[in-house]
Amino acid sequence: MKNAFRRLIRPLIEQQVKRLISRHNFKVVAVAGSVGKTSTKTAIATVLAEKYRVRVHSGNYNDSVSVPLAAFNLDVPRTIINPFAWIMRLLQMERAIWSEPTIDILVLELGTDHPGELAHFMTYLTPDFGVVTAISAEHMEFFKTIEAVAKEEFDLALGSKQAILNDTFDRLHFLTKALKTTPIWYSDESFRHIKTKLKHDHGWDEDHFPRHILQAIGAAVAVATELKLNDTQITSGIVKFKGVPGRMQLLDGLDGSLIIDDTYNSSPDAIIAAMTYLNELPITGRRIAIMGRMNELGTGSPKYHTDVGAICAGVDYLITIGDLANEYLGPAAVAAGLDPTRFQAADSPYAAGEYVKLLLKPGDVVLAKGSQNGVFAEEAVKLLLAHPSDAGKLVRQSPAWLNQKRAQFMDAPKD
Repeated sequence: MKNAFRRLIRPLIEQQVKRLISRHNFKVVAVAGSVGKTSTKTAIATVLAEKYRVRVHSGNYNDSVSVPLAAFNLDVPRTIINPFAWIMRLLQMERAIWSEPTIDILVLELGTDHPGELAHFMTYLTPDFGVVTAISAEHMEFFKTIEAVAKEEFDLALGSKQAILNDTFDRLHFLTKALKTTPIWYSDESFRHIKTKLKHDHGWDEDHFPRHILQAIGAAVAVATELKLNDTQITSGIVKFKGVPGRMQLLDGLDGSLIIDDTYNSSPDAIIAAMTYLNELPITGRRIAIMGRMNELGTGSPKYHTDVGAICAGVDYLITIGDLANEYLGPAAVAAGLDPTRFQAADSPYAAGEYVKLLLKPGDVVLAKGSQNGVFAEEAVKLLLAHPSDAGKLVRQSPAWLNQKRAQFMDAPKD
């Protein structure tokens, strides 16, 4: 029923987006990629706001229904099959189309679960700038191969007037021969002159940022440069960029510990990036990793969990959440050298949090990461916060999400 209703409403709201862009004539920046989309979108919007009127919807409004709504800065109806809610959205869109222009730039995030979804976005969007952040394993039950993922994400570059691509990924280089224009490349190292100015003017230290956040900033610098922001405007915007909840956010933990909250979602490359940051962080205490299951990796899921498990072998303690993480990731870390007495498998994020709470000492650093459904590693983080009010900085804290977690886990706290 829901899918049928989505198919019914989608062409109507897509047509509204085409009309909005045609009448208001603002520029569109679209962001796609296997990982890093929301952080990159937020970084771009934050920097561009130093010069332009920018519209960007918070969160990951990136699917076939939410993207058109994001273009109007509207929320998806709470009940998606409510026709009255959609009539109201269409009326709001119509008013926006005929109102005076209020933005100069629209920044959108485009996601994909199946082949062909990025190409469909291009049927009603022709982005002025198409940013592709990464190519890595995602939704492999549908894409089957990394090459298929690359082809899908690259459809944004093909459908945009100017492609802006992450220089880190070789597969993007292999596909550029299909482009009609020369792409612009960015990376975590591509804005060295801006880093120098940031350090001089703001005391900015790039060592405080993980590589993939620096890459998001690199994308923002690339777009801002094309849109004629000067260095002062760019650096001012970067300083204001505070990241996104659940994406490598640093929070005060119990007993003088530090928490790296990366609980929004998970994939093999994202775990590698987060673990690299954890291992390179200068600390006085121990490194503790809470690693949840990675979803939607298809038949290769056991191997992906085994591979990243070996990467986690260097931590002082490893706590896993969920069947695949417990069965493959944790044991792989032990096989790679982790002391088996320092590995704990947990059936829920609450059990994981309670276990880590007993371990914490001053100077310890806890990295928490996991996929969304069935894992919810943010609930482990909630139990470790030095300041309970910081729970508001975590992902998926709405009543609807909390009810879903309570329904799923027997040990979830009751109201």
